Amino acid sequence: MEELNKIIEYITSTDSYKNTVKLKEQMSENTELTDLIEEVKSLQKEYIKTNSTDIKKKLDEKTSKLEEYPIYNSYNKYLEEVNHMISYVNDELNDYFDKVINESN
Repeated sequence: MEELNKIIEYITSTDSYKNTVKLKEQMSENTELTDLIEEVKSLQKEYIKTNSTDIKKKLDEKTSKLEEYPIYNSYNKYLEEVNHMISYVNDELNDYFDKVINESN
């Protein structure tokens, strides 16, 4: 457990994580941006359910508009870096447990 806490502390101390949190807070203060993000999320869900070309077109338009916000693009960049770190840790843990299980068999 202590080692897991060290990994969490490491990730949360990175600039990528700190920037992600800071940018998320800044984005939350922009109602136009947050409304657009919610619209995109809603359209994504609707598109998955319906596979409608009309919904896809609206989704693409709103996504393009969303990508015009530099803060949103920066946020996504840093979020991707954080997710990559988490994914790496997850992969390493999976590999470790696979070895432990396979050695016991």
